[in-house]
Amino acid sequence: MKKNNCTACMVVKNEDRFVWYGINSVLPYVDRFLITDTGSTDKTVEIIKAIKDEKIALTRKEKVTPALLTRYRQEQIDKTETAWLWLVDGDEVYPEKTAQKIRRIMSEGDKYDGIIAHRFDLLGDIYHRQRETVGSYNQFGLRGHYVLRCLRVKAFSDLNVLGDYPDEYFADGAVHVKKRGRDRFALVQEPLFHSMYLQRSTAGKKLQNVLNRQNYKIELGLAVNPENLPDIFFAIRPPIVPEVLGKISVIYLIAAALITPVKILKRKLMEIKI
Repeated sequence: MKKNNCTACMVVKNEDRFVWYGINSVLPYVDRFLITDTGSTDKTVEIIKAIKDEKIALTRKEKVTPALLTRYRQEQIDKTETAWLWLVDGDEVYPEKTAQKIRRIMSEGDKYDGIIAHRFDLLGDIYHRQRETVGSYNQFGLRGHYVLRCLRVKAFSDLNVLGDYPDEYFADGAVHVKKRGRDRFALVQEPLFHSMYLQRSTAGKKLQNVLNRQNYKIELGLAVNPENLPDIFFAIRPPIVPEVLGKISVIYLIAAALITPVKILKRKLMEIKI
């Protein structure tokens, strides 16, 4: 096991709008890419197969439940033979600068046990993102859209996934990996782009047969600095891959302008109650 080698792990279902961009944004930086499809009915599988790279190992499952998704993640961990594991969702796209920063941290040997990444949750299109104060996570007291994305496998004697999706977490035996403490986890401030609130499948915006796929959101977001946009969004793509460069429609803007103030007021009221 070479100390800098890395395996990317992805579990997908109906992600054909962004999966090509997500895979290709990470593929140059990993040694192996494990992908588990859990019953896609759009063109997700066809698009993955169109990426001709021997690093990719695609496994197909017929169904998924919250408990099965946890099992599929565990199966990927069990197949990982590299020093590092990199979690990549089918709707996540990395700019080169972010991916390179992650790889540089991995090259520092056993200095860190994991890597926490800064996530831009996109709203309306790829050019706008949600405010950091909305739906933020708490990573060692750091509030914002920060998520655990990489683990140094050898640092844990019994790395496994506990709990059912979406509340699953990584543990060493029965102990949450974050119990290791803040100093064991590197923080990457360069963003990754997360399309959870955009239309992720050509099959539709809200898919009742897909876990956690009722999150299409209409809301005004903050403008993204064009310099931060992943280059892969603008790359030449196969005809089967949908374009994602379209901008927010006038109808969306009108609806968002009406809805956003109400959402902001509701959030403030909830903060007061807390």
